[in-house]
Amino acid sequence: MDRPPAEPTNDPPAGQSAPGPRPRRGRERGVGGPGERLVARLGPAAPELAPFHNPEPPRLRPNGLLAGNGNGERIPESTGLTELSFVALDCETTGHFPHRMVELGAVRFQLGDDQTSPQGRISLESLVHTVDHINPYARRVHGINRSMLSGAPTLRQVATAFDDLAEGAVLVEHSADGFDTRLVSRALGKPLTNQHLDTSRIAGFLFQLKDTIGLERLCERLGVTHRSPHFALADAEATADCFVKLVRIGQEEFAWRTLGDLVAVGLPPPPRLTPKPRPRRVAPAPPAPALPEEGPATTVIAAAGPGRRRHRGGRGRRGRAETGTAAAGTEAELPEAQRPA
Repeated sequence: MDRPPAEPTNDPPAGQSAPGPRPRRGRERGVGGPGERLVARLGPAAPELAPFHNPEPPRLRPNGLLAGNGNGERIPESTGLTELSFVALDCETTGHFPHRMVELGAVRFQLGDDQTSPQGRISLESLVHTVDHINPYARRVHGINRSMLSGAPTLRQVATAFDDLAEGAVLVEHSADGFDTRLVSRALGKPLTNQHLDTSRIAGFLFQLKDTIGLERLCERLGVTHRSPHFALADAEATADCFVKLVRIGQEEFAWRTLGDLVAVGLPPPPRLTPKPRPRRVAPAPPAPALPEEGPATTVIAAAGPGRRRHRGGRGRRGRAETGTAAAGTEAELPEAQRPA
């Protein structure tokens, strides 16, 4: 009885494991769209440190906690430090120009004094949806990849939530050129009216530093715990703690009492404007030769110029030509009887 031929199978030979899925190359595809709610990556270190983490917009400042003036005006520099609210922020980006935000972290707090303890902090943290490519080096630093941004809110939504949190507060960042506040301002499409301070400039003034100090080095110098570097919320918390200690040192050594005292030493420079590229200068075309006037026909003799460049192998061709000429001359000199037929 004839049996049908066995169907071929893709099973690996005995002793070998089945091959895994073929690795994907290029940009990640199939990443989901943006969501409506804030997506936290780290969360607060302890509930008592930030009792209000990522509150809903109606409860962004519950019971008026740390509420600002609400009129959008700049805070007078004569305001006392104990009357101010501060918002420390930090952003993680794609790592290449133009920088796109992929995470934002912020902490709202007050300094307090010996008689009044600081109120509970409000923390804001979220990944930001983007379709832009993330630089491999930046991805290794902050650990954010494209797949993590699926379902995260858009940049406009995160920036709007931060704008509500920072209403009536002074912004604090660790960036000598105001990089983080410029990112938020560009996302909102308007300049921020809040005054903003830079902890690296304040530290440079207090410690007489010639170079800009990094956040991790500043935390080591001040004894501040930095639980997770390059996480936006953790960087914002470390910036807030460093700011509080720097202000305490300034109050003891320089009698800082008002916002103007901080602005005088910690105000970042205005944003740098990138000059427009200068247009390339194009050499003018040479003038066209003048045409001869109409008249009797004239003979134009070209001026003798340099001879043509001899190509490779010209010697052989010239040799063959000279040989042929010599042979022809020899035949001409032979008597008629001895010439070849």
